[in-house]
Amino acid sequence: MDNNLNNNKNRAKKDGRSSNPRISGAILLAVSLCLLVYSGREFLKMHTPDILYPGPGVTGRAQLSDYAEDLKNSPGDTDIYILEGEQPGGSMLVLGGTHNDEISGQVSAITLIENAEVSRGTLYVIPRANNSGATYTQEMVGNPKYLELKTEKGIRKIRTGSRYANFAHQFPDPDVYENIGGGTYPGPESRNLNRVYPGRADGLLVERVGRAIVDFVNAEKIDVVLDLHEAVPEHYVVNCMVGHDRAMEMVAFALMGLQMQGIDIKMYQSPKVYGFSHRGLGDHTEAMVVLAETTNIIQGMFRGKPTQELLQDGKDPFYDILARSGKIFVDYDSERGSSLSERVGRHLSTVMELTRSIAYFSPEKMIEITGVPEVTELMENGIERYLEPDL
Repeated sequence: MDNNLNNNKNRAKKDGRSSNPRISGAILLAVSLCLLVYSGREFLKMHTPDILYPGPGVTGRAQLSDYAEDLKNSPGDTDIYILEGEQPGGSMLVLGGTHNDEISGQVSAITLIENAEVSRGTLYVIPRANNSGATYTQEMVGNPKYLELKTEKGIRKIRTGSRYANFAHQFPDPDVYENIGGGTYPGPESRNLNRVYPGRADGLLVERVGRAIVDFVNAEKIDVVLDLHEAVPEHYVVNCMVGHDRAMEMVAFALMGLQMQGIDIKMYQSPKVYGFSHRGLGDHTEAMVVLAETTNIIQGMFRGKPTQELLQDGKDPFYDILARSGKIFVDYDSERGSSLSERVGRHLSTVMELTRSIAYFSPEKMIEITGVPEVTELMENGIERYLEPDL
């Protein structure tokens, strides 16, 4: 027995391993503590919201919980930025971050907050409508955790987030989710803000967020709601506006303005399916509700590695193959790509064309906004010029 023990010690020495269990245990404990500290730090960073830098046009700020008290101090609560002009007029709400990984929606909303000035009417902006979805990057997708923009003064980081609320905030998923209006979806869609409208005041977290947005729109008598999204090139609802029944005349007028700017865009009337903002918000408020989609290559099923570059320039050779075979619904080539600047420009041009449309049909509801870069300017200068770097 002693010989076997000595042999084991000798083998351990030859292999370079310590035969002292206390040393091995200490090493294991140290590694575990390092992993615990790292994961804890990442968890805290995940729940710390990005810093925004409101421009001179921001005249006030509210919380969604001001319209739904039970959201206070919850992961569903989120910031509402108010840009109110000195002259009376109409009102518009812009929603970014309904799906946080559809990054141009977030960036467009942030660009409005940091650049827009309003002289007539009121602009409301919610940059992270599904705030819980901004706290993590969707599992098994591999997207970058942050969009990292190189401005002239430094780096600006914006979390990419997920289309779903954080599983830690709304658990467990039902087997089947049934919207209060009757639409039926797979269980995880209960964490998708754009499947829960008009929401439930006593429902799941994301349903309560949806209901609070409905109540906010009604309380402030908002005239127009624009929900900003992105779609994969292989989906036919891409590079388009989807409008509620009451909004279609306004959408058609705005579409002509966008096409005159050289923006290839389609329009659809909202189907009578509950859950989507253009239907659920439109039916339960007096607002004219529009959802806008741009193209996001990094979300596509056929793209290559999801890199920071692809997130920003949208250049992917695999989509050239699909474009040549007519399998996608956008005009695409990888040399030109589908840049973030172009996508944000499309969204911001849509904001501005909708305000022009409102002014044409209802002059008393005019909203006058300046300081907003539209698509031509953004493609020439880049989105980085219009955002502040992180401190």
